[in-house]
Amino acid sequence: MRTHISAALVALFFGTVGPAEACSYQESPTFKESLENATSVFIFRLDQAQHKQENHGPKAYSVWAEGKITIVQNLYGNPASLRNIKFSTSWCGGVTLVVGRHYLIATSASGDTIELVSDDRSLYDIEGLYNPLDKKRSLRSALILPVIQSIYGIKPLPQDFPPSVIERRTVLLPPAPPET
Repeated sequence: MRTHISAALVALFFGTVGPAEACSYQESPTFKESLENATSVFIFRLDQAQHKQENHGPKAYSVWAEGKITIVQNLYGNPASLRNIKFSTSWCGGVTLVVGRHYLIATSASGDTIELVSDDRSLYDIEGLYNPLDKKRSLRSALILPVIQSIYGIKPLPQDFPPSVIERRTVLLPPAPPET
């Protein structure tokens, strides 16, 4: 009888355990590090985005998004040729970019495409904190002025810049592991 109960409990346990999914990627530079190495810093609007998929055989594939951007305001460098952006939308380190929203980016991309990496922190969402109809006033915002001051050597970026609540608007992180 005990054997049957033990076997039933083991079957129940293994029958309810789902597949485990690991999440790992190479750590990306912080915004501050990206800014230090940037050849261009600007505000852009994502005008369109398309989901892309490449099959690698049975049940194996890669997914990403490609989009078109419009440079709304240049802060540093010459980003005029940058018109496209490519990014991962994976649940693990993917980047959340929404069509129609505004983003501030510090990049050293060349050519016409910015390729973001997993957990890319070189950009952040400034929608609702930036008004393209009042660019001059927007430049004085708490999320843009410190960047301008840092670029031109007036003042270093604050240690915790951008605030984590702003950083989390752009990068997708997996749920925290359960507490033990």
